[in-house]
Amino acid sequence: MHHQFFSLFIDEWASLVAIGGSLGTAIALIMRAVLLPLKNSIDNLNQTIKALGDSTKDNAHRIDKLEDRFEEHLGEAKVRNQKISALEHEVFSHRN
Repeated sequence: MHHQFFSLFIDEWASLVAIGGSLGTAIALIMRAVLLPLKNSIDNLNQTIKALGDSTKDNAHRIDKLEDRFEEHLGEAKVRNQKISALEHEVFSHRN
């Protein structure tokens, strides 16, 4: 005696389940083969972006230091120019 469920016999249902499982496994393997390289590419991109961000922060810090040193040099140059002007005034005013 063969049992039927939704117009299909048990052996037909078993075949459908086996075929569906095989198709599901094949689709899963294909998706994994496609998605794994994509995931690796995304991970590499994330690492690159992080490295760029770190590099940008380092560069900003270096620029801040350079700006500070430049301002110090400007201040020193102004003092030096004032001393030179004072010496020139002293030397040339004593000659006359």
